[in-house]
Amino acid sequence: MYIHEISIEVKSIINVNEIIDEFGLLMSFYRGNGQTQGNIESQYIENNKIYCLPYTLEKKSLDIIYNNVYINNQIEKIQNLCNSSLKFKIAGKSYKNYSTPCTCKKRDFYILYTDYLTIESPLRCGNCYKSIPLYHIPIYEDYGYIPILSWETNYKSCDNLQMNCEVGERWSINQMQKIDSQLSKQGLGICKKIEKITSIPTYYYLYNYNKTSSDCPSCNKKWSLEKKSNNFYDYKCDHCKIVSTISINK
Repeated sequence: MYIHEISIEVKSIINVNEIIDEFGLLMSFYRGNGQTQGNIESQYIENNKIYCLPYTLEKKSLDIIYNNVYINNQIEKIQNLCNSSLKFKIAGKSYKNYSTPCTCKKRDFYILYTDYLTIESPLRCGNCYKSIPLYHIPIYEDYGYIPILSWETNYKSCDNLQMNCEVGERWSINQMQKIDSQLSKQGLGICKKIEKITSIPTYYYLYNYNKTSSDCPSCNKKWSLEKKSNNFYDYKCDHCKIVSTISINK
């Protein structure tokens, strides 16, 4: 991913701690609008300057054309408090060979997917399986994408529990692999709305732990693919709009 440097010089008599809090709020607005990735950014003070280093999927992720009203209002507030302007620049890449997110001209479908390790967008292209910045789809709700990111946080919490094994492992696995769990229902509802606002079919990734059935867990129709699709998934039900992979235990 790209690492941006956002900075501002404090040229007023305002308490720097107050600016730090306002800066944190700005970062939360960027996250809610899908422009930055992950939940924690490196933020520090050097002399009379404040710096923040958020992750983004694209070089242009923080361009003003993607800002919503909350971001623009918060930028204006911070600049007025500091009596100076915010500065933006690319600090570098998270790793040398990072490539851009999905650039497909046509996307046959989307997949809602995340896991406990990734900080990429939870929306994937069904063709190339690369992530899609949320700001590239129409606004989901209230000038942003908070409900999608809420599901993402819930899924990551469950995935962390099952990876840690000691607490809530069985419960968290059931949340991720059962089609009628609260987590799956939340995700499937999001998929339906994304499909509605984009007019592109949107599939839900259902976790597969120690399961061998070739029948869809929702409609009981055959959903196993004869050939793994682009090395990304082994099961796909076009009726129920869900995909999955072969259990890692098999």
